[in-house]
Amino acid sequence: MRKEITNILIYFVAYFVFLIVANSLYSFSYWPLLAGGFVGLLFPTFDHLLHIFALFPQELTSQRVLNLVRYKQYKEAIFLIYDTSEERKNLMFHTTLFQIIFAILTFWVVSSSGSLFARGLVLSYFLSLTLFNLKKFVNKEIFFIDENNTRIYFALQVGLLFVFGLLI
Repeated sequence: MRKEITNILIYFVAYFVFLIVANSLYSFSYWPLLAGGFVGLLFPTFDHLLHIFALFPQELTSQRVLNLVRYKQYKEAIFLIYDTSEERKNLMFHTTLFQIIFAILTFWVVSSSGSLFARGLVLSYFLSLTLFNLKKFVNKEIFFIDENNTRIYFALQVGLLFVFGLLI
């Protein structure tokens, strides 16, 4: 768990340093961008919570988490959610269709929103989805019909991540 969190934070810091340098955002008045970025890092966890508490509460892991929460053992519940995150394969916000819709939403927010917090939030969540796909790509868990389509989709997603970052 610590290794995964460390990797995500390294990518987050590297990406937001790129945003700051590429867009000359050196003033302290751009702090809402970073605050939104940190909030966006938490969004993938909501997908797991939705899976456990709303969609599949009958699964064994969901029952274990619900029992821990019922007895107010929140720290153990969080560790259990992270330790069993690989068990949950059908997460709603990690599907290809959602990622395509979210890419369009990200473009819309980054290009038309005046809120730096919202821009940081959607860019950070888009970064999280890209890292999720990177993990699947490296582990050879193909989610398209053939490997070439998967490479094209992943390359497009990485390219969009940097294009969206330059639109700030």
